[in-house]
This record gives sequence, structure tokens and C-alpha cells, in this order.
Amino acid sequence: MEDSLNSKNSTKNSTYSRDNSGIIEQKNEAANEKSFLISKIISEIFIDKCEEGKSNIESKIYLLKPFTSRKIPKISIKDFLDCLLKYGKTFNEIAIILFIYIDKICNKHKINLNYYNIHKLILAAFIVAIKFHEDKYYSMSYYAKLGGISTKEAIKLEYEFTSLIDFKLFVEQKEYDKYYNYFHSLDENEDDLYDDDFNFLM
Repeated sequence: MEDSLNSKNSTKNSTYSRDNSGIIEQKNEAANEKSFLISKIISEIFIDKCEEGKSNIESKIYLLKPFTSRKIPKISIKDFLDCLLKYGKTFNEIAIILFIYIDKICNKHKINLNYYNIHKLILAAFIVAIKFHEDKYYSMSYYAKLGGISTKEAIKLEYEFTSLIDFKLFVEQKEYDKYYNYFHSLDENEDDLYDDDFNFLM
């Protein structure tokens, strides 16, 4: 079956799994609920940067041309990310890793996010993150359907995204923990999305 789950090992019902970067996740309902809190925080940061990007849509547009839609998608950034996490059957670590990927690309190439490119960037980052860091994942056609694009385009976006990040997909545990701890600190204080230790998407 085309959309069946691919598996790199036979531990189908394992409670824990270790991904390629050494990050361990616990797959349960509590973790799933937490993923949607993380997606809210991440979405708010993306929205903030897209608002800033309104005044500079043309910034290095050639780099993001494959990710740029002709029209702004009707689905919100938050709902789109939640959809990927829910139907991709994954959890908050993938949301954090995809943010780290996009953050690295924006910093490396000095590009701006906007409402025309953010959805496809999120989708590409999600596909790359889940295929590199998860033991089990769905087919490309399944993720393409979630993102509302063709399988051919999804494959192209995956390649373009990994090229932008120089195929450096490994996330150090220390780096992951820094983002993880920061996002979770917002559970107690959501007044400020930024602190001095981060320079998000600049």
C-alpha cells in the first residue's frame, strides 16, 4: 500500500525510539498534546517574521522561488503545522527540528520569510526532519497530499531544502536542548517570544 508506514527497524510498538541525532522521544498522548503547544509558539514566531517580510518580498527571491506560491495559502500557519504533526503522527521534537532547519537557512542565506513561501518551507523542513530523524515515516505521496501539492513537487522541495541547508541535517543534542528548553519556558511566560540568547530567522 503506497501510503503505508515505512520502517527502518522491527520495533513497531516500541514506546521509545532513538533518532539519528541521539534525541529520544516518548510517544504518548501527553507528548502529542505538547506538540500543539510547541506549534503555537513556533507559528507565532513565523507569523511575526512574515509580517516583517511584507515590506521586503523580493529579498533573494531566486533562492526561495521553488517554495513561493502564487497566492497566499488560505490555511493558517498554525493550522498547517498542526495538520502535519497530527496526520504525520509525529511529535514536538520534529516541530522543533524543522524550526531549527528553517532558522539555519534564514541565518545562512539572509533571506526573509513571507506568507507566500512559509507554508512550503515548513512542509519541506517537516519532510526532511521526519525522514532523517524518525525510524518510521510515510511515503512521499502521503506527505505531498498533506501539504496540498503533487508528489513531484514534494520531491523537488525536499531536494531544494536540503541544498539550502548544505545537506547538514544532523542536530546536536546541545543545540536541540537549547531550543527545546526555550520553547518550554514559554509555558510559564508567553509575554516575549525572544530573549538575548536567540536571533531567530534573521
